[in-house]
Amino acid sequence: MVRYMKVSDRSFLPAFSLLLIVLFTVSCGGGNEPEPVERRDVLHIAAASNLSYVMPQLIEEFKARNGEYMHSDIKVTKASSGSLTAQIRNNAPFAVFLAANKAYPLALYRDSLTVGPPVVYAEGLPVMVYKKELACRTGVDCLAGSSVKRVAIAQPDLAPYGKAALDILERAGVLEEVRGKFVFGASVTQAFQHAATAADAGFIAASLLYGDSGKQLDEAGMVRMDFAPGDYTASVLQQGMVLLDPSSVIAASFFRFMQSESAGEVLRQYGYRVE
Repeated sequence: MVRYMKVSDRSFLPAFSLLLIVLFTVSCGGGNEPEPVERRDVLHIAAASNLSYVMPQLIEEFKARNGEYMHSDIKVTKASSGSLTAQIRNNAPFAVFLAANKAYPLALYRDSLTVGPPVVYAEGLPVMVYKKELACRTGVDCLAGSSVKRVAIAQPDLAPYGKAALDILERAGVLEEVRGKFVFGASVTQAFQHAATAADAGFIAASLLYGDSGKQLDEAGMVRMDFAPGDYTASVLQQGMVLLDPSSVIAASFFRFMQSESAGEVLRQYGYRVE
């Protein structure tokens, strides 16, 4: 004899309720956290030339720590800070500006072209590279010697590292003796190329001495000279950044990332000072 279960039967209610709970839980993903939505944002960064070799590592670290942007398209335009500032004033589509000093982004902020004031993300370090045969172990006064014909520096009006070079030479008391030997680069990376191929010495960023670029100088028979903070005005190379696009979510995320310890560790590995 077949017995039909009535809904009103009390023994049926607990089992029926349990079934509903199970079905509801499954439909809601079992209570697990939803997976992050993969984004396909495009981010265009204006970066000072001294960041040329560290930018790929910063972008890689940013994506590793922000998985939703793993497949986002991050474009980087590298040039002198002065050149990039001019492009921004002419409506270049940058969302973040990483400069080689505070002055350029501060000027943009004062003209209401940024989202908030500049934030210092690192301090750049200047170095001099010179041919091994030059007697430069005691300081930059060797550049005044007759054996030195060309000294590469970045254009001071466009690149803060060029200003730092002038400051170092002036404090050493040899600026006027060396001035006529300058070979100018439009950016610190161009000054690096001049130093490696056509000059006897050059003032560049320490960050450009990593990876293949460092090997290039070794092959050119050049060595480096470091400077103490008292040899130049360190604040000249306090590198500031500004957010330019208030509507870009990925730009705001990258801007926050550049202030993190993770970004700071990458920058230290490439010759920057980060507090």
